[in-house]
Amino acid sequence: MKNNFLKVAGALTLVFTGYAYLSTKRLTATEYTVSSAKIAPELDGFRVMQLSDIHGSTFGRYNHTLIRKVYELAPDLIVVTGDLLDGDEGINTALTLMRKLMRICPVYYVTGNHEARSANLEDLLPALEKSGIVYLKNQHVYIERDGKTFALAGIDDPSMQIEKFHDYSLEEEIDLEETIVREEIEEATAGIPESIFTFLLSHRPEKWPIYQDTPVDLVCCGHAHGGQVRLPFTEGLFAPHQGLMPKLTAGMHEENDTTMIVSRGIGNATIVPRVFNDPDIPIIRLQHKE
Repeated sequence: MKNNFLKVAGALTLVFTGYAYLSTKRLTATEYTVSSAKIAPELDGFRVMQLSDIHGSTFGRYNHTLIRKVYELAPDLIVVTGDLLDGDEGINTALTLMRKLMRICPVYYVTGNHEARSANLEDLLPALEKSGIVYLKNQHVYIERDGKTFALAGIDDPSMQIEKFHDYSLEEEIDLEETIVREEIEEATAGIPESIFTFLLSHRPEKWPIYQDTPVDLVCCGHAHGGQVRLPFTEGLFAPHQGLMPKLTAGMHEENDTTMIVSRGIGNATIVPRVFNDPDIPIIRLQHKE
């Protein structure tokens, strides 16, 4: 009886492990519509794809599965909201992916906390720029179609400015991060007319209260990995900088005339694997509101 139980338990473990691995390679797209009177009729239907928390992962040989998915979804613009790298691995895989994405449509990028601790960041950023990817370092650009524009702003992850190996308390680190994020958004959005729809790229969803106090209409974030293990009736079990039972790990959030879209990300380079949490590619459709 005991041997039979062990065999069944072993088989179930093997099946679950196989499912867990295969599900980390199953790319899903989630569509959102963001409406605003600031979005001109000429921009109606403009489609933005968000890729986040890639963590150096690959999907198929040479990332062919991911590239094919992007082609099928046919975005007008791609935004990458941090953690393109995982750590100190080389930049070739990430750089090759970004170059292939550039062949489909323009690509804009902001850093995440994993880039901040990577020894290869100083190689990555110049290589991205040379390849035509726009790194939005606390600045904005205007995206134009048929003579009408919206502002696309981006900020660095606050960890890029925090001194490494400094023994901050948790409260000190949070206060410092919030100060940095406020200053970066002020710098990134300076000069944007109030009448222009403003779209912000930022890695951190837990700064949601700050975004609501800024001249931003829409913000895209990642970082939370969908809560890693997504059990029913939860937003996942754990997220970086939110801890256990987090609240801001995926989907659309709206408050005080501001919208935040949080990607569950597509990478899996963490200690705890993704469970019931397929890699997520948000597609954001801009809509003119009368």
